[in-house]
Amino acid sequence: MKRLLFFACLALSAHVSFAQKDMNVLFIGNSLTYCDARDNSEFPYYNNMTEMLQKMIEEKKLKIHVEKVTHAHASMAAHATFVGTDNEASDEPFKRAGQGVVPSSVKRIQSKQWDVVALQERADVSVLIPAQRAYSTEPALKYLDGEVKKAHGKVVLYQGYAEQHPVDTELSLSGQKQGSTNCVVLDAFNFGIKPIDFYSTADESIFSGKDTTLCSDPLPPSVTEAQAISQELNKLAAGVGGDVVEIGPAFEKCRKDYPAIKLYYDETADHPSKQGAYLIACLFFKYLSGQPVSAIKYHADITESEAANLRKVADAVHTTAYSRTLKTANSK
Repeated sequence: MKRLLFFACLALSAHVSFAQKDMNVLFIGNSLTYCDARDNSEFPYYNNMTEMLQKMIEEKKLKIHVEKVTHAHASMAAHATFVGTDNEASDEPFKRAGQGVVPSSVKRIQSKQWDVVALQERADVSVLIPAQRAYSTEPALKYLDGEVKKAHGKVVLYQGYAEQHPVDTELSLSGQKQGSTNCVVLDAFNFGIKPIDFYSTADESIFSGKDTTLCSDPLPPSVTEAQAISQELNKLAAGVGGDVVEIGPAFEKCRKDYPAIKLYYDETADHPSKQGAYLIACLFFKYLSGQPVSAIKYHADITESEAANLRKVADAVHTTAYSRTLKTANSK
């Protein structure tokens, strides 16, 4: 009986210790993720999504600590293979790591025991392109996920949303893209998990025919771009046992239920507006805390009515919750 009591107390002690552990969260991505002290006259669509998320967390007195490592235009493959900084004034450019050098984002993953690492691909339309997935996103995801798992952390994919204008401006100007497909340009920074010059001419021909543009197949009439993105992101997450915060369905629901809410920064940019960033922060709050956002009072610098409607959307959209009991600031 004494032995049973001892083990019961030990199990209870372990559970309490686990429940009181703070949560460390790292976001790895690009301009759709970062929003910090940059020049907003040059980059006016950097709307502090992670800062909004942290303020929601603080309001609810949860012990969740959010950090980020980002670089403009960076793909998962770039984070898996490059070193440097995204500070444009720095003397240290973002460049491919030399042999034996640990990429900067990987070093950041290794720097702390992260509970959750949120990974964001360069642009979610790129996951619709078979060659992009096979030679870039999938190997980079597996590599980064492996680093996260070494510290027993969990990967969650930051699922984006359908582009407001599916045709990429730069490609459409050069006449390389059809309106019913999505394309990316094959280059060392945005594509390969290894230097592009490792690929042979034959490889490039397999990827893209006669040029260096990779395109997806046209989507079936019954499948929207948002649905296709969601399907592919869920497949990628399942491949590493990760989760997905499904931002795309939330954007679609908001556009349907509250068409007056402006989710995109402007008609030509596919970066989120302040409202879009707030909605994304709500979805990540739900995922990390397992709590609804309906009772949150913080509304950033958007109107209270818009914020309330965005919270309704976030609560109405299914989001898998990260399963762990959280310590609040008032916990002892």
